[in-house]
Amino acid sequence: MVSFPTWMRRILAVLLTLIALSACSKSSEQPDDKATAQLSGYNHTADYIHQFYVDDAWGGNVFAYSGGGGFVCCIVYPLAWREGLTAKVRWTTSSSDPNATGAAAEGQWHEAIVPIERYKEPGTRLNVHFLGDGKVRLIITNGTDQAPGYPGPQLPPKPKEFKW
Repeated sequence: MVSFPTWMRRILAVLLTLIALSACSKSSEQPDDKATAQLSGYNHTADYIHQFYVDDAWGGNVFAYSGGGGFVCCIVYPLAWREGLTAKVRWTTSSSDPNATGAAAEGQWHEAIVPIERYKEPGTRLNVHFLGDGKVRLIITNGTDQAPGYPGPQLPPKPKEFKW
């Protein structure tokens, strides 16, 4: 195994960070009427979300009754909201219970065409809220669910009977 000096590992880390950040920056190929936003998932259910995609952009995974802390780059969307603006959301879920068996323990794919909620100005985040009964809300904003005036739901507290 090759061992790199500490200074070389730091330079590599900085380079990788710059590459990741530049992936979400506006490029000359991006039209002037488009913006980019990082994806952040919010799971309002007792299920574990293994992975999710918004228009083929990967959004990570989200544990039960959690989210909002991770950001994955990026989705491109119109600067101005318009009627009928939607995105395709795909995600996999399974039970969060470590003792689950059968179908509850196996991952299941879900898919929905979801309206992007009205926004007055472009934001840097697309907050993806996974609600009960397979419902999803897509909210473009600059803040989290804890920001004053946030137009979407806040994460519910974990139920007392939720032990895992």
